[in-house]
Amino acid sequence: MVKKSLMGLGTLNTILNTAPLIIQGATRLVKIIRERKTGNQTDKDIPVTLDGLKDEIRRINTRLDAGNESDLEQVNLIEELARQNELLASTLKRTGKQLSIITVILVITLLLALVSGIKLFVG
Repeated sequence: MVKKSLMGLGTLNTILNTAPLIIQGATRLVKIIRERKTGNQTDKDIPVTLDGLKDEIRRINTRLDAGNESDLEQVNLIEELARQNELLASTLKRTGKQLSIITVILVITLLLALVSGIKLFVG
């Protein structure tokens, strides 16, 4: 039998609130990576003139800037995922405490029902 975990409304709310930020960051990251892949150059394209070399240096600097931007997007995405994890962990902790309280109340209620049932049966 497969055990299903139940998520509370707080957990779902947390996921829904942070999901758009994570999706935006991931989309920007994918776009940057795609642009980086399309900029590949073969040996035939290596410049032989001074102006060609200057253009190549500019292109390499642009690719480095894109790499830095990609790194920054990755860091932002990781930070957002860490925040979401932290919120989920706190929600789980809160849910665990609530479940413990409900369990204690249930046990007390069952004991009271048992005691009152025994009194009715004996008395």
